[in-house]
Amino acid sequence: MKGALGALALGVLALGAFVLWPSAPGPADPAHRMPAATLPANGPLRIVTLGTSLTLGGDWRERLAADLSACAARPVEVVPVAEAGEDSDWGAAQMDRVIALQPSLVLIEFAINDADMLDGVTLGTARKNHEAILGALKQAVPVLVTMSPAFGPRGWIRPNLPDYEAQYRAMADERKIGLIDIAPVWRKALEGNRRHLMPDGLHPTDAAMVEVALPVIRAELGRVIQNCG
Repeated sequence: MKGALGALALGVLALGAFVLWPSAPGPADPAHRMPAATLPANGPLRIVTLGTSLTLGGDWRERLAADLSACAARPVEVVPVAEAGEDSDWGAAQMDRVIALQPSLVLIEFAINDADMLDGVTLGTARKNHEAILGALKQAVPVLVTMSPAFGPRGWIRPNLPDYEAQYRAMADERKIGLIDIAPVWRKALEGNRRHLMPDGLHPTDAAMVEVALPVIRAELGRVIQNCG
């Protein structure tokens, strides 16, 4: 995939470098689901965010930790295990690191880079990698997370991003695990020529993350943290 398909994608980019075409649209409504079991009622909580630059950037994690700590009346820490440009191949290789942190809950976000025609992985490989990640999480509660879309040249190389997001929804249903489905929320937020929220066509600004993504993550996690619902 990273050979012939990459060369094809580069050719496409050369033809359309100045055209702001988004990746294909996904469903209009989010399909959030959270596990029925709540997290431990007492003591500190550690949330690990495992993913890409969309998970790594900004100060939304610190804001999330502060909000959840306040409503739960106990310490909540949000720790990133994330890297710009990485996909679920990388994520599956980080599980010793994640487990060593002894998280109560793990947010998993790799669809955006798995869908990259130049450097990503096939849908089948993405599923295999995520099965490995989920299989390694024996104690922590796993939650899959869809994030923002891509447009312009960055969208051109991710034409099948909705398929990777759909696979997250399917895996959440099949395995009865959590899903925070922010992708439809982002697509709605970008309507009306609001692409200034993602100036480079891929990465939301810090302010946009706080405006669009943080309230969704906060609300859904609040459903499994006692006193935060």
